[in-house]
Amino acid sequence: MGVVVGRRVGKAVTRNRLKRIIRELVRASYSDMALGHHCIVYPKVKILRSSFQEVEKAWNQMLRQIGVIRSMRPE
Repeated sequence: MGVVVGRRVGKAVTRNRLKRIIRELVRASYSDMALGHHCIVYPKVKILRSSFQEVEKAWNQMLRQIGVIRSMRPE
């Protein structure tokens, strides 16, 4: 999993915060991910205006849609 945040997003503090959020999402869902996938994530600043729970829900939905999740834990 790679996280790419360009300078257009903002200053270093903003870029690093986005990367930390995405890394935490990956850590939380890593055990449910199927092996053999390579992903590049381009987070948007919009993430910073949402709660972590909303972002996590959208993250899990997206992983299910693209077929990266092999089994979901009960929520």
